[in-house]
Amino acid sequence: MDWLKQWIFGRPADKTNAVGNQCLIVAAFDFGTTYSGYAFSFKDSPNDVKTNKGWTAGSGQLISLKTSTSVLLKQNSEFDSFGFDAEDKYSSLAGAGKHHGWRLFRRFKMVLHNQRISRSATVEDLEGKTFPAKQIFTMSLKYLRKHLLDALSLHTIGTRETDIRYIITVPAIWGIAAKQFMREAAVEAGIDVERLKLALEPEAAAVCCEALGHTLVGQKFMVVDLGGGTADISVHEKQSNGSLKNIHGPSGGPWGGIYVDENFMAFMTEVFGTMAINALQSKDMYDYFDMIRDFEVKKRKFQFDSKTDITFRIPVVLKEMSVEQCHQSLPDRLSSLKYGGKVFLRGQDKLCINSSIMQSWFTDTVSKTVIHISSVLKEQRMKDVGLIVLVGGFADSPYVQQRIRQEFPEKQLIVPGEAGLAVLKGAVMFGHKPDIISSRVMDYTYGVKVNTIYDEKKHPAEKKVYEDGKWEVKDAFMIFVRLNEEVQVDSKVTHFCTPRDEHSEIKIYRTKDRDPAFTTDPGCEQLGLIEIVNNRDSPLKEQTIKITFMFGDTELHIFCENVMTGKVKTLTLDLSG
Repeated sequence: MDWLKQWIFGRPADKTNAVGNQCLIVAAFDFGTTYSGYAFSFKDSPNDVKTNKGWTAGSGQLISLKTSTSVLLKQNSEFDSFGFDAEDKYSSLAGAGKHHGWRLFRRFKMVLHNQRISRSATVEDLEGKTFPAKQIFTMSLKYLRKHLLDALSLHTIGTRETDIRYIITVPAIWGIAAKQFMREAAVEAGIDVERLKLALEPEAAAVCCEALGHTLVGQKFMVVDLGGGTADISVHEKQSNGSLKNIHGPSGGPWGGIYVDENFMAFMTEVFGTMAINALQSKDMYDYFDMIRDFEVKKRKFQFDSKTDITFRIPVVLKEMSVEQCHQSLPDRLSSLKYGGKVFLRGQDKLCINSSIMQSWFTDTVSKTVIHISSVLKEQRMKDVGLIVLVGGFADSPYVQQRIRQEFPEKQLIVPGEAGLAVLKGAVMFGHKPDIISSRVMDYTYGVKVNTIYDEKKHPAEKKVYEDGKWEVKDAFMIFVRLNEEVQVDSKVTHFCTPRDEHSEIKIYRTKDRDPAFTTDPGCEQLGLIEIVNNRDSPLKEQTIKITFMFGDTELHIFCENVMTGKVKTLTLDLSG
């Protein structure tokens, strides 16, 4: 773990940028909940971003610029395939009854939305069996890395991997532990830590929009990144020098497009029965994937004000399974449901629904996003935000675009072409010029736990302790930076303290409170600790510990130094739980 201690929270800012300046190629991975892909560009033409020409799924009805975030493991738990290839192979195996022992994992990224993520986290395959999440993430990134290198070999001759700077996109609302988890997986996938940088997804989208020529100078604008799993929101102001300043901390929630898919599957389960859907998944996986891919096509085209019935192709075998399992003809079953005449059969393999049902599948997740956008825009400091930039795969939905326009008619709405690629392309551009983001807004108040001089006028008596011949107050929260404070990229805040023991433990805390008094206040949580060994041969009172927080990067860097010995230790989160 030496690489982790050196790089995650304590690497010098200038070394990362120096590596980037030496790279001939920047390649980015957008590892999404639903879809994943990569892009790259060369140093001499950074905005000419190239992506994979297209991934084809199943029968070819779904052609995508990204592939499905799916991993297939062999019976011995070794990696077999990724993406649509993984889904199609598993479908073929299932169709032949040979899939037993093979394991397919889909849409597992949301496990990192958990603030308590650890290295022991697991993800479930289609049958509900668990497997270590770290290994699945590592296998995925290893596949994307190889696919990228193969693609680069077609564009260049003699390219070395040392010529490449890697960027991995992450949601801005992710916690520090999730970012560390992703970084570890990338390194285990063979990516050189010195050539790896994380990019915040809405920031990358903002960089892409700026590069596309949208007139943003002097404007305050909101980026709403709607992916498969999350809605990730940031607010920026473009400076006269071309850089982007963050003016609001990252925010959002689990309101992505997969929740529309979940509503669709809940509806299909209600119509055909749980046992029939489960049987389709286990016995006719190819038909199952074709069904959900057909829905994906319909979802991408659905209009907010549509009055037209929606027709889905359904596997004939699903109808047969439903009749067998439910002991009821499908027309009779439909007539017994709450939908009345809004759901009906057409021919042998089509199910028609009224557009109002389709609208209901979008309503909840989009409404949560709308409510959140509205709450951000109502803040006094957001009054001048006149532009909303809508990006991400879910932003390609006409329903989503039209709903946002209706809810915020006073705001200008920009949806860049291929909104689903804005994050990926922007991440490549960001990799060439990471200093394009000039400042960020802190999402927490950060500090350390200390003892300080006791003041009976402001400190509670129960916090009073007698140390080194004087009364002090314990558990005091020494603030380094406050919630919503704007910090310049690579800015540093340093405090000094005197050690009291041969081994010092510096405990790092954060909270959503701007002015915490104690680390025991409600909402305060310990991020981790830094242990440092002091000089045994010198009096402790003559030694000084220098605590430095480096803010403003996509990751937080914290390190401590014993000034006398020159020993430096960095914060590493404990993900072993």
